Amino acid sequence: MRTATIRGHVTATIKHQSLTGWRLLIAVPDSPDLAPQVVIDNLGAGIGQRVLISSDGSESRKMVGDERSPARWQVLGIIDPERSHAS
Repeated sequence: MRTATIRGHVTATIKHQSLTGWRLLIAVPDSPDLAPQVVIDNLGAGIGQRVLISSDGSESRKMVGDERSPARWQVLGIIDPERSHAS
């Protein structure tokens, strides 16, 4: 699990059928050792929002309902900026 910032949407004219209907976003991990990732999102994350992402491919494939899906990264949660700082 990693924190990341959503930087954009992915538009694909041709994609694997398991990804039809899923929002695909570009997430830039906070870790400098990771490149931007295409993530599936069912939580409604918006551009500029900080999120938690996971690279658990088997869980992503369960989400889309296809064992052969290329899905790997997924949004697990949206970080609330009001609650992300300790008081």
